[in-house]
Amino acid sequence: MGNTANIVVGINNDSTLRVAPYGAPESQSVDAGFIKGGVTIEHSETRREIKVDQALGTVDVVPTDESMKIKLSLSEATLGNIALAFGYADSAAAGGSFSFGSKSSVPCRTLYINVKGPGGAARKYTFWKCAPTGKTSQAYKRDNETVVDVEFDALCDLSQPAACRFGQIADSGADTAAPSVAMSAPVSGGTLGAGTKTPVVLAVTEAGALDESSIRYGGDDDATVLALRGSAPAVLVAASLVYDRALKTIAITPADNWAAGAYQVVVTTGLRDASGNRLAQPYLGNFTAA
Repeated sequence: MGNTANIVVGINNDSTLRVAPYGAPESQSVDAGFIKGGVTIEHSETRREIKVDQALGTVDVVPTDESMKIKLSLSEATLGNIALAFGYADSAAAGGSFSFGSKSSVPCRTLYINVKGPGGAARKYTFWKCAPTGKTSQAYKRDNETVVDVEFDALCDLSQPAACRFGQIADSGADTAAPSVAMSAPVSGGTLGAGTKTPVVLAVTEAGALDESSIRYGGDDDATVLALRGSAPAVLVAASLVYDRALKTIAITPADNWAAGAYQVVVTTGLRDASGNRLAQPYLGNFTAA
């Protein structure tokens, strides 16, 4: 089953484009300001199909060309951003003016793009070597916002290892810790009253929240929580579950009163948190109704 926490919608307030001279670290980059309408990253690949006489179809494909484009609109129509979009060096926009036309070269940049990632993570795109395409527009119209359209080609950086020469994507800050559970009322090995419907409570240790679709009770393969009576053979107790998000507890309440005897509580590794982290190992607890 999928995990809705990994669906990325919109951009966050920390979305930025930072531009550095080619090869410079992010600490030496310059923030290009607010972004309008997000960032578009396009990847395309040309492949050669391998065919042989002994087969009717394609037996393999070999990549022959690869390209990436980065497109975005900058809300801050500064001379520096316009110079960037035109494919000029930063020094071209100085002293309150920017002169352009018939440039002899295109300076390469390293781009650092920070956006929202799945599972609550921050995602960083790093493009090692990029050249502005020079394709841009700025519209000055009544009642309209003027933005600077910027487009970059990602170039092959031969200083990087093969298959890594355009850039990298790194997620940070995501929840990677597995949740854990333990009986808290009664504690494992404890006793509760026979002839009552006192719930057995499991305490959940988890920084965020559990994926509630993974909390299931029963005897099928998808069940994550079970209360079993006896051991030879164990019998599943008819019961219901209640997950309290605020208290981070799972309560098991029997359909009928607890009968006197020994019980076992099992939580399988199907239980997971909202970031998709599963229980590291099955939990086994026990109690006695007396």
